[in-house]
Amino acid sequence: MAFSLGLIYAIIAMIGFGISDAISKVPSEQIGAKKTIFYRNLFSTLFLAVAFFIFFKDYAVSFVYIGFAFLIAIVGYIPLLTFYKALKRGKVGIITPIANSSVVFTTIFAVVFYGEHLSIIAIFSMAIVFFGMAIALFNFKDLKNSKIFSFSSGLPYALITCFLWGLVFFLVKIPVNVIGPFLTAVVIELGILIMSFFHLKTTKQKFGLDKKSILYYILLVSFFGAVGSLFSNMSIEVYKVSIASAIIFANPIVSIIYGKFAYKEKFLLKEIIAVALMIIGIIIMAYYV
Repeated sequence: MAFSLGLIYAIIAMIGFGISDAISKVPSEQIGAKKTIFYRNLFSTLFLAVAFFIFFKDYAVSFVYIGFAFLIAIVGYIPLLTFYKALKRGKVGIITPIANSSVVFTTIFAVVFYGEHLSIIAIFSMAIVFFGMAIALFNFKDLKNSKIFSFSSGLPYALITCFLWGLVFFLVKIPVNVIGPFLTAVVIELGILIMSFFHLKTTKQKFGLDKKSILYYILLVSFFGAVGSLFSNMSIEVYKVSIASAIIFANPIVSIIYGKFAYKEKFLLKEIIAVALMIIGIIIMAYYV
């Protein structure tokens, strides 16, 4: 069996989200996470709206499912906040792998509610990809003096993030199957944009950009984020949510690879092993799942 279309879409989504997250480090440090989310979703919504009108297919335009997609966006904004709260309180080497374990919840939901059946080979290949991501992200040094089981460690926020990301990815398939991947992506990005707008207003932060040069990075973050959102939806439309999520949620490894080339850093042995495991896992999915 050759690479299926759904698998290819999932890989593109993984690359899009990975590059977007890697580049977002620049605007996040200069204008803050809240403002970065706002501008990221502002331009990604515009990019997706253009794509929607160009490539629109004969999907149903149901206000019920558009409303449902908007509710998903509202729920989806919460894990963004809890993730940044977790990073603020805890250590990246612990918080990031826990938050990105969302695939576990997505898989459970997909098997229980969508009736997806996973073969032993599928589970094995997903485990390889997940293990590869864990090796790359987890830092045992961060366990020292981290007080991981205390509230101050940020662990509760990371667990909330993990559960809600898993839930959101599971729910997105519902509107995607009715109103299509393009319109669903537009509505969800627009919903998060509106949520971030009110969040900035309530915290009384200014919307202006002090440095116009930062706009270049925001546009890149937005473009690759839009690519990730769209192809993620396209993947789960034609592919099993459980398997697609295993690949898409592995996007942090793409961020690591991008960072190595962008900042000319040497690869660590664990990162080489992680990339190799993920490639092996995806190849197994392509030919045996």
